Amino acid sequence: MADMEIRLAEGRADAHFKGLTLQTGGNATPSPFDLFIASLGTCAALTAKGYCKSRNLHCEGMQILIDLERDSDTRLASKIIMELVLPEDFPAEHRDRLVKAAGACFVKKHLYQQPEFEMTIRE
Repeated sequence: MADMEIRLAEGRADAHFKGLTLQTGGNATPSPFDLFIASLGTCAALTAKGYCKSRNLHCEGMQILIDLERDSDTRLASKIIMELVLPEDFPAEHRDRLVKAAGACFVKKHLYQQPEFEMTIRE
């Protein structure tokens, strides 16, 4: 059994996994690239939350804002800028360590240690 199944339906691609369905590529759904960027941002946010929880730091209201810079020729992202918005009372002595922790999220690590890709056909 596959970890994830992607089915084409009505001009979009639906990802089925863990009892969930994620719709992508249609008019009212995110593009696959949007989901990739969202994956990076949510992973960083949850990693930041874990840092805060392990140190009993208040993180209610924390946000991550993401901007992209794109190569003008290829339209590929050349820079992904993530900005942490912290609660007003967040301790200054934890800011740099929080940025480092959030930047080390599991999804981002896959960009540095890229997996091998293999595409096959099932008859």
